Amino acid sequence: MTANQQNKKAVVRPVAIIFNPNSTGDGEANARVLQKQLEAAGLKVELMPTKHAGHAVTLAKKFADTHKTGMVISSSGDGGYHEVVNGVMQSKHPSVITGVLPSGNANDHYHSVHHGNTVQRIANADYDEIDVLKVSTKAWTHYAHSYVGLGMTPQIGEELTKATLNPMREAWLVVKNLFQIKPVKIRQNGKVRRYNNVVFSNTPRMSKYLTLSTKASVTDGVFEITRVKATNLWELLRHLFRATANQIDDAPQAAKYSCTVLRATKIQLDGEVYDIPQGDEVVITCEHKKLRCIV
Repeated sequence: MTANQQNKKAVVRPVAIIFNPNSTGDGEANARVLQKQLEAAGLKVELMPTKHAGHAVTLAKKFADTHKTGMVISSSGDGGYHEVVNGVMQSKHPSVITGVLPSGNANDHYHSVHHGNTVQRIANADYDEIDVLKVSTKAWTHYAHSYVGLGMTPQIGEELTKATLNPMREAWLVVKNLFQIKPVKIRQNGKVRRYNNVVFSNTPRMSKYLTLSTKASVTDGVFEITRVKATNLWELLRHLFRATANQIDDAPQAAKYSCTVLRATKIQLDGEVYDIPQGDEVVITCEHKKLRCIV
């Protein structure tokens, strides 16, 4: 029994597992396997298939609203888990425990946070309290469990989401879109700045291969800021090569960051892409240990 469990004496009751039945991955199969394992441990488990994009937010919020001591698990990749986290954080009981059963492509959050035996930890209510990134604009507020990206990240991410991918096609789309990157133009601290890419993160890696920071932590109350200035394509390629080779410099850290976008742009939170109108202020804060999870 961990110190966390002894101090809080929490219970997990019941458990919901959300999955996309139309996903090309193993989301549904993995959900059914975990359901059997948790039921064998004496837990009540409900499977919840989604019907459309964004449905996981609604399902997670409704479940958390009515089950203060429950747990919501996403059997998905980072994007599906992003929806579950947002549903819980927007609910009446944002302390409801979340989890992700890795069934996607990158699963950056899982590889950064996972430890121990998941079934045993759920049965023992052995949850972690980790940081979550809160992103606010004039029109909306969303949460990110791993990273927030402006510039290249959402532009390429949106193209990858639209396509049916295999490793060769994914690599081709990334290379092709590098030549079409539109730098993000912002005003920050009274100065106009242009970047090919800006990433705010609390995990050390992104998209399986790219190192963001060697000192990132999901519990230190700050996030890392990785910036690539809008100079030329070769500088961007140099940055990507160094990130892939794990030769990146440690990024500066902050608990809060704000800027104004000077032209309409896109922003990516984990695997999901949103629009920001020209002139909107974007505020990113690190919500220290506000997300409970068992991963």
